[in-house]
Amino acid sequence: MRRIVEQIAKLSALLPELEDQAHIAEYESRRDGSTPEHKEKSKQARDAASAAELERLKAIAALNGLGISLKGALEGLVDFPSYRDGEAIELCWKLGEDRVGHWHRVGEGYAGRKKI
Repeated sequence: MRRIVEQIAKLSALLPELEDQAHIAEYESRRDGSTPEHKEKSKQARDAASAAELERLKAIAALNGLGISLKGALEGLVDFPSYRDGEAIELCWKLGEDRVGHWHRVGEGYAGRKKI
């Protein structure tokens, strides 16, 4: 799970830059005097952004398949459904933490985190 969350965080941080590069390359390819190289660069930039987004979505789907909810892509924040004293809760983990060490009631979110 840690590897999947790290991948999501990395791709989420990278995507805005890839999308900016795609927009710039698209603009340059449409300007007067653009060359076939500009058009190829635009296609490559769009393909790179699309590939990164697809990989991010696959990683999120893999988490969901494990029953884990992504709550913060950039922070690597995830919740796991669980029970505490018969009450439905969510265990909470964030990239950088060694283990799952927090929980909160359903709907409270990160602000409601309590130590296990």
